[in-house]
Amino acid sequence: MNPPQTVANDFYPYWPGDSPPIPTEAQIDEILRPIRPEALRTYACNTCAEKGLWLRLCYTDEEAHNSLWADNEDAEWVTYDGVVLDDESIFGGLDLQGALEILPERVTNEALDIERRDNELREILAAQRESPDPSAENYSDELKEELARRKTERDENPLLRYGLYHAECVVTHIYVEDEVVINGGGVLHVFLDDRGNVVRQWRVQNDGSEDNYDGAWFERLWKDNFSYAFGEIGPAYHEGGSRGPSYTL
Repeated sequence: MNPPQTVANDFYPYWPGDSPPIPTEAQIDEILRPIRPEALRTYACNTCAEKGLWLRLCYTDEEAHNSLWADNEDAEWVTYDGVVLDDESIFGGLDLQGALEILPERVTNEALDIERRDNELREILAAQRESPDPSAENYSDELKEELARRKTERDENPLLRYGLYHAECVVTHIYVEDEVVINGGGVLHVFLDDRGNVVRQWRVQNDGSEDNYDGAWFERLWKDNFSYAFGEIGPAYHEGGSRGPSYTL
């Protein structure tokens, strides 16, 4: 018989081929349950970006919540088969980052397409080095006005030049019910990268702009918003942030 595998201090946990030891009830109560409440265990492997996720963080106004949820049922920001995290005992008093520490799988279950992300950045950097297109003089007046407007936006906020690159950093999204939305400010729609950083976020009203969002997510229709001064760019993607410019390849 082969000797058991060893770890530090010559501790022998189990023989090769045997099942790992089952934790005791005390270990489950003291270690495992505080890390992963039982109510969330079914979501750990079932949450993915293709299914919308609703995260309720504010529990101060049940009437406002019911009204907001009725809006969601009408607009289908998160559809019937999405994930709804609505448990004050778990999420009450937390912010988004605190909630992600409890359910990191919303981010970690998703794979980042590094090649596509880097190709997008490569195209952006190459475009910045190019001379103005001489054929631009032949553009229609409408197109010239649109290009001028976008140039003004980017001059005022240089980070928008990297908007499509930032979009390729996104791996998942969450609708967040926070105190602002309870007071009428619109539900917070957050787009996250593979480290849980906020890439972009904006507020959504029930105006038809994001109806049945599962389809829009799958078709990547949200990506266009990243080219404009739409919503807020996350702190990590500002200059000096962990994923902000300057960029090189």
